[in-house]
Amino acid sequence: MQALILPLVPDAPLPRRATAATRAAVPPGYGVQEQCLPFTAAAALGLLIPAPFDFGLCLPAEVPAGTRAFRPPPPADIASDPRVFYVRDRPQSRFTGNAFEFDPLPFADEQGQQHELRRVHPGLSFFEREDQRNLFKLHLPWLVRTPPQVDSLFGPPINRAAPVAMHAGLVETDWYAHPVNLALLRPPAGGGLHLRAGEIVAQVSFVNRSERRVDLEILDQQSAAARGLQNQLLQWYLAHGRDRSAYRRMERSERSLSGKVPDCDATPPPLPAD
Repeated sequence: MQALILPLVPDAPLPRRATAATRAAVPPGYGVQEQCLPFTAAAALGLLIPAPFDFGLCLPAEVPAGTRAFRPPPPADIASDPRVFYVRDRPQSRFTGNAFEFDPLPFADEQGQQHELRRVHPGLSFFEREDQRNLFKLHLPWLVRTPPQVDSLFGPPINRAAPVAMHAGLVETDWYAHPVNLALLRPPAGGGLHLRAGEIVAQVSFVNRSERRVDLEILDQQSAAARGLQNQLLQWYLAHGRDRSAYRRMERSERSLSGKVPDCDATPPPLPAD
């Protein structure tokens, strides 16, 4: 699958393909997480989303030099939470004063006159509702477009340290023509938050719209389908009794087939020879 990214400002940190590697140095020996295929396959899903600029939340005395500090609306209870947000200007990306200046959009009016639509877009923004004051938005200065019927699921980094908690969101990016904003959670009172431009804050994976909902069937244990799965489970235990790394060998064997999902009633293929 191919996803398209349209930058709306110059020199902004952009998404990149996720990889199975989640740490620079892997300890030696058996049992490290990098040997677990479900772990590495999940980590490599989709794209990694970097912070587009420096931002944070902290006490006024802890605000980094050269940044802009502000209190979000509505007015906070300073006595119970004296923290302030801050952002750092990023002139090379036309981000100044907590706002991006997006690339102008040329268009012609009904009389054929040429114009440019210019838009200023926030970097951080806030919810007005009292029950959502624990959230804030991080706006991304780019568009993502996916093939027809493919949605984008934005969520925290998978199997990586998450610098900030967030709510997940599913966006129909095959038609949605607006930058996505991430709903982030403020750390509890007393906690701080400091992020640098380029630091990974989220991950986006892709979901076929037809697969959003699943029809669930609980098998009768005496059915043919159940007996087939029980046979596969038996083969699994036998294989792992002989080789605790059998999962990797079985996965490679399965991928070497035509890509067809094996029939539950079929006997699993034998393990490949060493």
